[in-house]
Amino acid sequence: MRPINRHVSLLIRMGDRFINRQLAGSGVSSGTGVILLELRDGGKRNPAALAAAIGVDKAYVTRSLQALKQAGYVVVSPDTSDRRLLNVSLTEKGRAAAGLMENAMLAWLALVSKGVSQAELDTVEVVFDTLYANAVAYFTDDPDQG
Repeated sequence: MRPINRHVSLLIRMGDRFINRQLAGSGVSSGTGVILLELRDGGKRNPAALAAAIGVDKAYVTRSLQALKQAGYVVVSPDTSDRRLLNVSLTEKGRAAAGLMENAMLAWLALVSKGVSQAELDTVEVVFDTLYANAVAYFTDDPDQG
Protein backbone atom coordinates (compact mmCIF):
# COMPACT_ATOMS: atom_id res chain seq x y z
CA MET A 1 0.00 0.00 0.00
CA ARG A 2 1.28 3.44 -0.85
CA PRO A 3 1.81 5.70 2.18
CA ILE A 4 -0.60 8.31 0.77
CA ASN A 5 -3.52 5.87 1.16
CA ARG A 6 -2.73 5.28 4.80
CA HIS A 7 -2.01 8.95 5.45
CA VAL A 8 -5.30 10.09 3.93
CA SER A 9 -7.22 7.49 5.91
CA LEU A 10 -5.50 8.42 9.16
CA LEU A 11 -5.93 12.16 8.53
CA ILE A 12 -9.65 11.62 8.04
CA ARG A 13 -9.92 9.67 11.29
CA MET A 14 -7.82 12.15 13.24
CA GLY A 15 -9.73 15.05 11.69
CA ASP A 16 -13.02 13.51 12.80
CA ARG A 17 -11.64 13.10 16.34
CA PHE A 18 -10.42 16.70 16.39
CA ILE A 19 -13.70 18.09 15.06
CA ASN A 20 -15.75 15.97 17.46
CA ARG A 21 -13.70 17.34 20.36
CA GLN A 22 -14.20 20.89 19.10
CA LEU A 23 -17.96 20.33 18.79
CA ALA A 24 -18.37 18.45 22.08
CA GLY A 25 -21.55 19.43 23.86
CA SER A 26 -23.06 21.11 20.80
CA GLY A 27 -25.13 18.15 19.63
CA VAL A 28 -23.23 18.17 16.34
CA SER A 29 -20.60 15.68 15.23
CA SER A 30 -18.17 15.54 12.32
CA GLY A 31 -20.77 13.47 10.45
CA THR A 32 -23.84 15.58 11.11
CA GLY A 33 -21.89 18.80 10.72
CA VAL A 34 -21.30 18.01 7.06
CA ILE A 35 -25.08 17.79 6.59
CA LEU A 36 -25.49 21.21 8.21
CA LEU A 37 -22.82 22.70 5.94
CA GLU A 38 -24.46 21.21 2.86
CA LEU A 39 -27.84 22.64 3.85
CA ARG A 40 -26.30 26.02 4.62
CA ASP A 41 -24.42 26.21 1.34
CA GLY A 42 -26.86 24.35 -0.91
CA GLY A 43 -30.19 25.38 0.54
CA LYS A 44 -33.30 23.34 1.21
CA ARG A 45 -33.03 19.72 0.01
CA ASN A 46 -34.90 16.46 0.17
CA PRO A 47 -33.13 13.66 2.06
CA ALA A 48 -32.23 11.70 -1.10
CA ALA A 49 -30.61 14.75 -2.73
CA LEU A 50 -28.81 15.51 0.51
CA ALA A 51 -27.44 11.94 0.68
CA ALA A 52 -26.23 12.18 -2.92
CA ALA A 53 -24.64 15.58 -2.32
CA ILE A 54 -22.51 14.37 0.59
CA GLY A 55 -21.87 10.85 -0.72
CA VAL A 56 -23.59 8.78 1.95
CA ASP A 57 -26.54 6.42 1.93
CA LYS A 58 -30.10 7.59 2.55
CA ALA A 59 -30.39 5.59 5.79
CA TYR A 60 -27.48 7.53 7.29
CA VAL A 61 -29.08 10.84 6.32
CA THR A 62 -32.45 9.73 7.74
CA ARG A 63 -30.89 8.81 11.10
CA SER A 64 -28.83 11.99 11.19
CA LEU A 65 -31.81 14.17 10.31
CA GLN A 66 -33.82 12.67 13.15
CA ALA A 67 -31.11 13.68 15.61
CA LEU A 68 -30.66 17.12 14.04
CA LYS A 69 -34.41 17.74 14.06
CA GLN A 70 -34.68 16.67 17.69
CA ALA A 71 -31.85 19.08 18.57
CA GLY A 72 -33.61 21.93 16.75
CA TYR A 73 -31.05 22.31 13.95
CA VAL A 74 -33.27 21.40 11.01
CA VAL A 75 -36.91 21.50 9.98
CA VAL A 76 -38.29 18.61 7.95
CA SER A 77 -41.51 19.41 6.13
CA PRO A 78 -43.57 18.04 3.24
CA ASP A 79 -42.73 19.40 -0.20
CA THR A 80 -45.36 21.93 -1.29
CA SER A 81 -45.63 20.50 -4.82
CA ASP A 82 -45.48 16.79 -3.91
CA ARG A 83 -46.48 16.06 -0.32
CA ARG A 84 -44.99 12.55 -0.55
CA LEU A 85 -41.53 14.17 -0.59
CA LEU A 86 -39.82 15.86 2.32
CA ASN A 87 -37.74 19.02 2.36
CA VAL A 88 -35.06 19.74 4.92
CA SER A 89 -33.92 23.23 5.84
CA LEU A 90 -31.81 24.81 8.56
CA THR A 91 -33.13 26.67 11.54
CA GLU A 92 -31.20 29.68 12.87
CA LYS A 93 -29.75 27.33 15.49
CA GLY A 94 -28.69 25.00 12.66
CA ARG A 95 -27.08 27.85 10.76
CA ALA A 96 -25.07 28.74 13.87
CA ALA A 97 -24.07 25.08 14.31
CA ALA A 98 -22.91 24.97 10.68
CA GLY A 99 -20.66 27.90 11.54
CA LEU A 100 -19.24 25.94 14.48
CA MET A 101 -18.53 23.03 12.13
CA GLU A 102 -16.83 25.31 9.62
CA ASN A 103 -14.68 26.87 12.36
CA ALA A 104 -13.67 23.42 13.64
CA MET A 105 -12.71 22.35 10.12
CA LEU A 106 -10.68 25.52 9.61
CA ALA A 107 -8.91 24.97 12.94
CA TRP A 108 -8.05 21.41 11.87
CA LEU A 109 -6.68 22.64 8.54
CA ALA A 110 -4.59 25.28 10.30
CA LEU A 111 -3.18 22.64 12.65
CA VAL A 112 -2.24 20.10 9.96
CA SER A 113 -0.98 22.63 7.43
CA LYS A 114 1.70 24.19 9.65
CA GLY A 115 4.85 24.57 7.56
CA VAL A 116 2.95 24.16 4.29
CA SER A 117 3.10 27.10 1.89
CA GLN A 118 0.02 28.62 0.30
CA ALA A 119 1.24 27.41 -3.10
CA GLU A 120 1.47 23.85 -1.76
CA LEU A 121 -2.02 24.13 -0.24
CA ASP A 122 -3.33 25.38 -3.58
CA THR A 123 -1.79 22.34 -5.31
CA VAL A 124 -3.28 19.98 -2.72
CA GLU A 125 -6.68 21.61 -3.27
CA VAL A 126 -6.47 21.04 -7.04
CA VAL A 127 -5.43 17.41 -6.53
CA PHE A 128 -8.19 16.75 -3.97
CA ASP A 129 -10.76 18.40 -6.24
CA THR A 130 -9.77 15.85 -8.90
CA LEU A 131 -9.81 12.94 -6.44
CA TYR A 132 -13.25 14.02 -5.21
CA ALA A 133 -14.61 14.39 -8.75
CA ASN A 134 -13.38 10.89 -9.60
CA ALA A 135 -15.06 9.45 -6.49
CA VAL A 136 -18.33 11.25 -7.25
CA ALA A 137 -18.22 10.00 -10.85
CA TYR A 138 -17.67 6.44 -9.65
CA PHE A 139 -20.69 6.49 -7.35
CA THR A 140 -22.80 8.47 -9.81
CA ASP A 141 -22.14 6.01 -12.64
CA ASP A 142 -23.10 3.05 -10.47
CA PRO A 143 -24.62 4.06 -7.11
CA ASP A 144 -24.70 0.41 -5.98
CA GLN A 145 -20.90 0.31 -5.96
CA GLY A 146 -19.09 0.08 -2.66
